[in-house]
Formats: sequence, C-alpha cells, structure tokens
Amino acid sequence: MQLPDNILRAHTPTLDENIKGAINDKDMPRRSKWTAWCDVAQSVTGGLLAIFLFCHMAFTSSIQISKDLFWNLVATSGLTFIGGHPHEWAHVIFVGLITLLICIHGLCALRRFPSSYHQCRDMKNHVRLIHHTDTTLWAIQIVTAVVLLICVFPHVISMLTNPSGIGPNLSGVHAYHDGLLYTFIFLVAAETHGLIGLYRVLVKWGIWSGEREGLRKAMIVITVLMILCGAATALKYYSIGADQVKLGTPAERYVPQHPWYDVNE
Repeated sequence: MQLPDNILRAHTPTLDENIKGAINDKDMPRRSKWTAWCDVAQSVTGGLLAIFLFCHMAFTSSIQISKDLFWNLVATSGLTFIGGHPHEWAHVIFVGLITLLICIHGLCALRRFPSSYHQCRDMKNHVRLIHHTDTTLWAIQIVTAVVLLICVFPHVISMLTNPSGIGPNLSGVHAYHDGLLYTFIFLVAAETHGLIGLYRVLVKWGIWSGEREGLRKAMIVITVLMILCGAATALKYYSIGADQVKLGTPAERYVPQHPWYDVNE
C-alpha cells in the first residue's frame, strides 16, 4: 500500500537541515581540531619529504659524473665557502631538520595504521573487496612505511653522529658495509612511499584537477626512473667502497683535483 503524497511529502527538509541533520549547533558535541591539524601536518611534511627525495637523488647521483662533483656539492652544503673549511654543524642541522620532518610525518600518520591483527585482516579484506587502484596504493604505502621505519633511522643516525664521513670515499665504504640488499630495500621503499604519497596529496587537496589515471601513470614512470637511477648510484658507491676496502688500509677522505673552493684543513 502506497502512502498519499500529502503524507510522504509532508515536510521536505531544507538544505541547512540536511547538512546539520536538523540538529542545532549548540546540541552538537564539540569535536577536537587536532585531527584536522594532524591531517594538514601529515600532508605538508609528506610533500616536503617527497620534494627532498628528488633533491637527494640529484645530490647523490652526482657521483655518477665524477667524485669531484660530489665532493664539491658536499663542500657547498657544508658552507665551505665561508672561511675556507667545512662546517660539519651545517650537515647536522640539515639532517636533523629532515629527521624532525620524518618524525612529525610518522607520528601524524600512525593514527591511520592498523593497530591489531584484526584490523590488518580487515584492511586486507577491504582492499580485496574494493579492488580500487587508489585503495591498493594506500595499502602499499602502509607496507612501505613499516619498511622505512626500520631502515631510515640507522641511515640518518650515521650522518648525525659522523657528518665528516660524507664524501666520495667514506660514503662508498659506508655503502659497502651496509650491503646492497639493505640499500635496495631502502631505496624501493622510500621512492615508492614518497611518490604514492605525493600523488595522494595532489589528489586529496585538489591540487590536481585532471584525470587520476594520467597522474597515476606519471607517478609510476617517475618511481621506476628514480629506483633505476638510485640503483645505479648505489652500485657506484658500493664499487668505490669495495675498492677502498681491498686496499687493506683505513679509508681516507677524498682529495679533489678541481675544488670549487680553497680549503684550509
């Protein structure tokens, strides 16, 4: 039996009632703004770290051109042009700021992590059920985040505690002792996590208004190129470190043939 129209449409809710659920603002429970601030902080720090990945790749890949170029870039970042000697505190401050961004980003993102076996199982079932590319990318980002949590802190701690060890020879020895397996796992996790995160930030905040499919394809291509470039660079450092170790003597700091600055050691 169908009800008459005068009963069905006795009251049509207004737009304001639809949005607020016909509940007065004073009756609604106050919600904390921390969730929104955490969301913004996560996106901002993630975007900055994604940009840093590109800069870091360009910086470290300079070893492919020559040891001199990498040494000069390290000297520039160490403010060697001031006073004619490297200022190691500059490296410590910069690495410390990056570490701070990583910590803030990680803490803000933890609220979205599954915290129990049941939540992990539900997430797995959800990904299978939805079978949507963006949902799958979100799951991949969670997995790579766990890998980065294990790999990133040994990497930054070594630079914070030994900033003078940044250079063609000493960085090569460090890469040799770390091993290629650790380096490649770290590389793939970092680039994959960072590029997926950058894609999600562009889509989430409406920065990208075009088709998602095109952006996803561009993200995948850039990720593959970054991994290939990083792998070639890692092999270069590893070979330099292997040559230093074969000499059987303590590794010495590289002396450039064409320095950009007059260095007073």
